[in-house]
Amino acid sequence: MSRDIGVIEILNLLGKLEDEGAISSRKRFIENYIKILDSLDLVTSDINRIVEAHQNAEEKTLFVRAYGDLVNRLAELSGMKVEYIKYSNRDKISGIWYAGENFELKVAAIIPTDHEEAKWISRSALLILPEAIDFGRPFVTVEKLTEFFRLVSHINLPISTLAQVLRVDDNYDLRLIPVMELIVLAFKKQLKSKVNNISMNIEWSQKELEQLFETLKLPTLYFMKILLSGKKTAYEIYEELNIMLENDAHEKVKSPMAVGAIMGALSKHYRGLKEPLVERKGKHYIINEKYKDMIASAITSIQS
Repeated sequence: MSRDIGVIEILNLLGKLEDEGAISSRKRFIENYIKILDSLDLVTSDINRIVEAHQNAEEKTLFVRAYGDLVNRLAELSGMKVEYIKYSNRDKISGIWYAGENFELKVAAIIPTDHEEAKWISRSALLILPEAIDFGRPFVTVEKLTEFFRLVSHINLPISTLAQVLRVDDNYDLRLIPVMELIVLAFKKQLKSKVNNISMNIEWSQKELEQLFETLKLPTLYFMKILLSGKKTAYEIYEELNIMLENDAHEKVKSPMAVGAIMGALSKHYRGLKEPLVERKGKHYIINEKYKDMIASAITSIQS
């Protein structure tokens, strides 16, 4: 499949996603596009594009539906069997994920526009959101879920084990972290060959940070630099970032939603094996105070 024709272009050609009929637009989207995506990175890249397009669209239904189908593809790539549920179901379920004969998980992958919209989503479903928000109920973010799938794929963790982790009735992002740490401890040797320039110590060294920052794209580097001055909302970062990019004659980011994608791209460099350098708390992005001086030093070293 040519990556010159991306998910947004495909959706523009389809015009809408409907699942009625034997040859529906949804069936064509899944069979001829989604099923061809053969890596977690390709899927998450498309999810980021969908979320950004949703932010700018007047009619958002097309992108909400595509988001749910792409999240289902993440589960398929992890080894689960997935049933794509009809869009019009009352509980707003986007898929059911199966692991063996005894496990099934209802999933509601949504891009929420407000809290009222989410009230009618089944309480028995795992909510999967594009970013962390104050939602009043447990959920998992696409970013953390993808990190988890990527990590377990390195060691072929049984699908039944993976499924049980997602079954917890508490904050999913927080529950995933200790499981991921246990995997790292148990499989250091296997994982080490998968991660370049990063030791298995969860703490960063100055050298590791400098090596990391040398690989970052300019928007990500400036994202970190902006946060050195204090916590910022996505909109505040977006405005400052575009001024800095414009001064460097670099292409600007299109919307505040791109900030979440930048943070996701940053975390991919260390694949959940190291302490986070940036955290999201409510509406604000906050740099990890523990590494603030080291990050400032690393940025200065690169720009000097």
